[in-house]
Amino acid sequence: MKSVFVTGSVLCLAVLGPAIEARADCQYVRGAITETRIPSNDPFGRLLGNVTGVLNGASTVFITSPPPNVTSFDVFVTKSGDMLTATGFPTRTPVPGAPPGEFTTHVDLTVTGGSGKYEGASGWITFDGQSHNAFGGPGVATADLIYQGSVCGPNLKGDGN
Repeated sequence: MKSVFVTGSVLCLAVLGPAIEARADCQYVRGAITETRIPSNDPFGRLLGNVTGVLNGASTVFITSPPPNVTSFDVFVTKSGDMLTATGFPTRTPVPGAPPGEFTTHVDLTVTGGSGKYEGASGWITFDGQSHNAFGGPGVATADLIYQGSVCGPNLKGDGN
């Protein structure tokens, strides 16, 4: 009877071990992004950003489809060299009473993966903030955004940071 229990226990550990190892932890991400439109060959423009907070480093985004159903491709590269990729659904709303070219901005991102600790990542991130002359009009196009979300992956630690 004892050998059946030991054999069964070892078999359980052999089956569950890889499942436990493959589990993904989630990390809450939050911070700020300051973006500026830069010259590019992207048909709808490209933004380059400084990122603070959990994803501390740089970001770039370009629009992959124009209005009315705008989509984007977003890339974050952290100071430690990890890369996080996502597809986005940005919306801009003119600010009532403000000069032309002033917008409130909201973006819903779906995390699609990355490299380093974000390899195999999934999850969501939202941006909220303001943009000025984004993708058109005179002057420099900029955006100031706050981001927050949850990123899960096999290489992440669910440490609450």
